[in-house]
Amino acid sequence: MSKTKIEIAKWLLDPDKERVLPDDLVLLEARLKELGLEKIYKEIELPLVKILEEMRNEGIKVDLKLLKKFSKNYAKKINSLEKQIYKKAGFLRGGFNINSPKQLSEILFEKLKISKEGVSKTKTGNYSTDVESLLTIQSRHPIVGLILKYREVFKIQSTYIEPLRKLADKNQRVHTTFAQTGTATGRLSSQNPNLQNIPPVIREVFIAEKGYVLVSFDYSQIELRVLASVAKDKKMTEAFKNDLDIHKLTASQVFNVGLKEVTKKQRSFAKTLNFGVIYGMGPFAFARATGLSVMEAEKFIKEYFNDFAEIKLWREKTIEGARKNGYVENLNGRKRWLPEITSFNWRLAGEAERAAMNMPIQGLAADIIKLAMIKAAKVKGARMLLSIHDELIFEIGKKVLKNKILEIKEIMESAYNLKVPLKVDVAMGYA
Repeated sequence: MSKTKIEIAKWLLDPDKERVLPDDLVLLEARLKELGLEKIYKEIELPLVKILEEMRNEGIKVDLKLLKKFSKNYAKKINSLEKQIYKKAGFLRGGFNINSPKQLSEILFEKLKISKEGVSKTKTGNYSTDVESLLTIQSRHPIVGLILKYREVFKIQSTYIEPLRKLADKNQRVHTTFAQTGTATGRLSSQNPNLQNIPPVIREVFIAEKGYVLVSFDYSQIELRVLASVAKDKKMTEAFKNDLDIHKLTASQVFNVGLKEVTKKQRSFAKTLNFGVIYGMGPFAFARATGLSVMEAEKFIKEYFNDFAEIKLWREKTIEGARKNGYVENLNGRKRWLPEITSFNWRLAGEAERAAMNMPIQGLAADIIKLAMIKAAKVKGARMLLSIHDELIFEIGKKVLKNKILEIKEIMESAYNLKVPLKVDVAMGYA
């Protein structure tokens, strides 16, 4: 670390406000003020620095015996899938590297002659074997489903199980590093190891110390609540105020049926639509996610925006503002610059438009959980261990469990004043 960076780091953590700022920091503060980012910096990001350091130092305990068991089981699954894939490819034994995109592309599209329709090429000129491409050709050959399963199992083993075993300290605790600048929306990211995308199938390896309980506090549908609030959509706002099932309500609107008449399938379509709106999902993506035709998907999206007109209007204004200003911002003033939104390349412009729709929602959700973390870190008798997207994980002593759960839940539900109530779901895991 350079001398200047060390000076800045010391100044950031020094409570003495009269300390002389390094020249670089003077320029940074002036730039923050110019861009209207002082609030984000001083009220959210700066107070969070020490909290994230404490969370990293605390770590979270893992069950090493269970991890060893998982490792053996997943190694067997990987071996079995490898044999099945080689057999489907016409080899008696391993004839190619399944993890090599180039070799896999040659097997699928040259050796097995699977149709390339709908599959794009990579920069190297090979046909893509990414997840989207494999899903496109899944029905064309049984080997594809096996490859998708193999990747899922291999990722769990190589990205989560083995790193957790290797990185656990003498107390069986794993210490992740949280990055405040790892995403464009303001969400925290986690590295060495990444604990933000732990598959549900191995979450049971995380355990509490003796006499403590792991407690999860999860914001319920926070992004949809933010969407209802910023778009000022009356129907969605009323639904959250009355604690209705938002996906059921959406289904009843889109399918023009009563709430009690909504089927599970209709609710599932509506759920995909609700979250798809946040990420700028178009007819093609919606069709792929639901199995509908593109024409049917287009019809559902049109009906959705007829029923939730304020959301459509908000989206249009947001994209228009991004084109005009070159950036979007959330209610706190957090910004994301999007120069590609005026690009002549339709693909780049489309990606920028989707980012423009998503950032004000996900960015505000990220700010809300950060504000909650700042307040919840002061709760005595509860150790905040992890921040996983919309969820906080605490280790709480059994003797004070009930009181601390109520205290933290209240803090999180009152962390930010939206037009709809914030709701937190609580779950516990015993050692």
